[in-house]
Amino acid sequence: MELGRPLTLRLAASGDDRTEQLPLPAGWDARVYPMQDRPALSDEQVARAFSEPVAAEPISRAAKGATSAAILVDDFRRPTPAERLCHLVIDELTAAGVPAAGITIVLGNGAHRPMNKQEVARRLGGAMDRVGRVISHDAYSPEVTYVGMTSSGNPVLVNAAAAAADFSVTIGMVYPHRLTSWAGGAKMVLPGISHVSTIHYHHSRIGGGEWAGAPGKSRSRRDIEEAGRLFGLNVSLCAVINSGGQMCGLAVGEPTKAHAKAVALARRVGATPIDPGPFDLAIVNAYPLDGDATQYTKAQAPALELNCPMLIINDFADPSTYHGLYDGPLGEYRKRPLPPLQEHTESLLMSARVFMYCPQYGSGFLPPDRTWYCDSDWGRLVEAMARRFDRARVAVFPTAPLQLPAAAEGGK
Repeated sequence: MELGRPLTLRLAASGDDRTEQLPLPAGWDARVYPMQDRPALSDEQVARAFSEPVAAEPISRAAKGATSAAILVDDFRRPTPAERLCHLVIDELTAAGVPAAGITIVLGNGAHRPMNKQEVARRLGGAMDRVGRVISHDAYSPEVTYVGMTSSGNPVLVNAAAAAADFSVTIGMVYPHRLTSWAGGAKMVLPGISHVSTIHYHHSRIGGGEWAGAPGKSRSRRDIEEAGRLFGLNVSLCAVINSGGQMCGLAVGEPTKAHAKAVALARRVGATPIDPGPFDLAIVNAYPLDGDATQYTKAQAPALELNCPMLIINDFADPSTYHGLYDGPLGEYRKRPLPPLQEHTESLLMSARVFMYCPQYGSGFLPPDRTWYCDSDWGRLVEAMARRFDRARVAVFPTAPLQLPAAAEGGK
């Protein structure tokens, strides 16, 4: 196979973050479509977001009189600068008079597996030493508190320690989402710190919204916002991440309004002008949301908008595809043997709509869809793909989970 110009991509945001050269077949006309992007925030800009919150008082004033507080933080699967933001929130809570022993950090894993001690330490760093407790939320834990029922009929049960706090703050990342339209904000309550029964109702009984659509038009997102109000969520920190995995935007304040402000920025940052189609293939890189094997779904969105076959690139730190909503309790899931690797037949090569490259394929990871053509060896994979796509017009999205192709962005 004759090789053309290689792709230069960032990989493995949550693991061995690096830039790598990935050669392509000479017959592929591959055009890279980067998002508009934005530089990382300075310390002064971050401080301004805290001192000028959206439709709220600064935390240092709003939390006065509270003797306990919960900081709800997204998990290691996202590139949110959790340690940095936790330190700043703790500073604000301390200024308000909340004692360190009364502050609890809850890692909002949703229905993903709870983070282990090493992952928690890496996520929070020195912030762990400044609070009374750190909890990695388990969706199957019976230690939950019922805080009410949403208008959609969803009974909201949340982490009991978080519910007991006088004041609460979420720290999370805003990005396009196929179920909730946009992640971030009150999503750290539902599904972040919710019981599996609440998550199940939300995911199965309540319709989603348009991918990257207006948050208020999504039933799923409205249920999340309502769950946040029932929980008593006070403040949300909504981070926007750039193509280098850095925080380029931050909205602090009233949860729904701060989230809306961050979404508006994320649209501009993620906007991706592209040439008119059709395309024969889309290459979608999961960076910087390539923390574990379940995150590949977030990279698929641009290719689904283009309605063409896709090649997903996902180099992740954790090969487990566990999701408690579909797989049951973690202990039982871990006892299941992996199915055998599917054979690389010509029939599979010629019929697959999805191809995947991940170094972990076959060693602890198999994608759930057996119609996909996957490999852990890049050269072997593209050599096979060149037999099907001899001459191909290829769209490359280097940070696919954050990107909004222009054709899909218009009118939203």
